[in-house]
Parts: sequence; structure tokens; C-alpha cells
Amino acid sequence: MRKARSKQQFDALTRPWRDRLFGVAQRQAPSREVAEDWTQEAMLRAWRDFAQLTDQVAVYAWLLKILNRVVADDIRRSARRDRLAPMLTTGDAFLQEQACTSAGPFEQAVQTQSDEQIMNAVQALPDNFRQVILLRDIEGLSYQEVGHVLDVAPGTVMSRLSRGRRLLSARLIRSESGDGRGATSIHTSKST
Repeated sequence: MRKARSKQQFDALTRPWRDRLFGVAQRQAPSREVAEDWTQEAMLRAWRDFAQLTDQVAVYAWLLKILNRVVADDIRRSARRDRLAPMLTTGDAFLQEQACTSAGPFEQAVQTQSDEQIMNAVQALPDNFRQVILLRDIEGLSYQEVGHVLDVAPGTVMSRLSRGRRLLSARLIRSESGDGRGATSIHTSKST
């Protein structure tokens, strides 16, 4: 009886967020099937750890945090990082030319691209930047909420968001100009 009540409570708390959670997974996944697997795994882990949920108001953030771990675990297992192309570092000229608060190149690049082009560019970003951009710019979470989901300080969120936007805009600009390197040339280290 207690387990049935707990299952009902779990369903009531998580059901409103499942489609949105799948949307977040789908924007990160290389395919719909992978997104479905990630979402299912996140829900299984959420059920397993349901007793640890203390703030029932923050269920979506809790589910996003679990999904983030699922995605990170899967990416580590698939060894995607072994296939990364040359790194763009903070010493590179493109990053030096752009001020952290400069909104110009990012907004201009985003405005000229289709949703599909933008999501392809976002998916090609290194994990730590992709996750912050998805959670902040697409999901609309605050810096504090993103930090909670990713287990990082809000300052780290701001730094990753700034660098991620620069990488994304550079990628979109290269894509727009017809530079074939855009699909594989923008990657960075995990220093932030």
C-alpha cells in the first residue's frame, strides 16, 4: 500500500515535466532514440532516488539534474571526447576580439540561422558549454538554477555561458560563410 501511494505521488509530481525533460534530452542527443533512452534512464534514477527529493516545488530542477548526470555518463562511456578536433583556447584571436558582455556576434549569428541549424551547432559544442546554453538560453533557467542542475557555481555558469555563446556564434558565422570547418573545428578544454 505504501509503495503504491509513493508511486502515485511520484507520477503526480513528475508527469507534468516528462515532455519537457524529453525536449531537453532531444536537444542534446544525436537521435530521438538516444533522447528516449536518456529520458527513460533519468526517470528510472528519479524513481530510485525519489525518497531523497526534499523540495517538491523544485521537481523539474531535480529531474534536470538527474538527466544531466545520465547524459554525462553516456557521453563518457561512448568516448566522444576522443574524437574532438583541435581546441580553441582563450588565447585565440576570435575570443580576444569579443568582449564578454558583447551581444553582437551571438545575436546576429542566431538571427540568420534556422532552428535546425542552431540546434545542430549547439549539439556540436563541448558538453559543458552545450549544457549551459540549453539550460539557460533555451530552457530559461536562472544562473542559480543552472548551477544547481550542473553542480557548479553561478560564476562558472556565467563564464561557460559567455564562452559557449562565443563558440556557438563563431560556429554559426563559419557555417553561414560556407566555411566547411564549422562542423568540427570549434571545441575547447574543460577548464571552466
